[in-house]
Amino acid sequence: MANGSVPGGERSKRTRPVARRTRSARSPSALTPASAPAPAPAGSPPSKRGRDPLLSAICHDLRAPLAAVTMGANFVLQTTQRDDANARSVKILEAMLRSCTQMERLIRNFADLSEIESNAVDLRFGVHDAREMLELAAGAVKDGGARIDVQAPPAPISVRCDRDRLLRAIGHVVENALKHAPEGTTITLAVALDGETVSFSVTDHGAGLTREVKKNLYDRQWHAKRANRVGAGFGLAITRGFVAAHDGRLAVESRPNEETTFTLSVPKDGPKEV
Repeated sequence: MANGSVPGGERSKRTRPVARRTRSARSPSALTPASAPAPAPAGSPPSKRGRDPLLSAICHDLRAPLAAVTMGANFVLQTTQRDDANARSVKILEAMLRSCTQMERLIRNFADLSEIESNAVDLRFGVHDAREMLELAAGAVKDGGARIDVQAPPAPISVRCDRDRLLRAIGHVVENALKHAPEGTTITLAVALDGETVSFSVTDHGAGLTREVKKNLYDRQWHAKRANRVGAGFGLAITRGFVAAHDGRLAVESRPNEETTFTLSVPKDGPKEV
């Protein structure tokens, strides 16, 4: 997912039930809240302050050797002549790099979950174009049999948010849709402004969600016990946590064998100040 760096601003010292936030320069419009934060993900451990030092240290220590392996594999791949004699070596190196990318994403997911479950999400706010964010999320998709369509109203929609984390939240929902959307169908990414709330939605036309799956959607322990699971259920838990950190709400509507829509709604002008 693309990163969105935001110029530094003064850091907020306030403590909220979900996250610590970093205050940036305010936009010209008034900072008006829109929705209440979502509750903590089901199955998450009790709330506590500060990051888990052990998990943070593990994530930090894993990044250095992984970066070395990635850099080495990239160097060998770039210096290997692509001919019939080296075809097998090239395939192995490309597989290594794909595995490195997957490991990097797993480490980031663990770090994100550590922040969320420790109430230590440190958001950096800036004003961003909502349509551009959806286009970045769509552009980050590497594969999948479904087509992605981005829909937005003609008038630009600006949202005050931590773009990097909100993009990761949207990206997890898009990845989830790609797993379930039949090949050749369309996944629709849309943005809308409703009063002081900006809503990002992701709709796929797969099999939909059963009542049991919908009930346990954010429960990682339940996902881990499923024999036919795909992934560990981190993505939607991270999405819900980052949306809640923005004082937003994550909702899902699903019609069996028709479509499933996840909607991420956040205050247009950022979270309510206290």
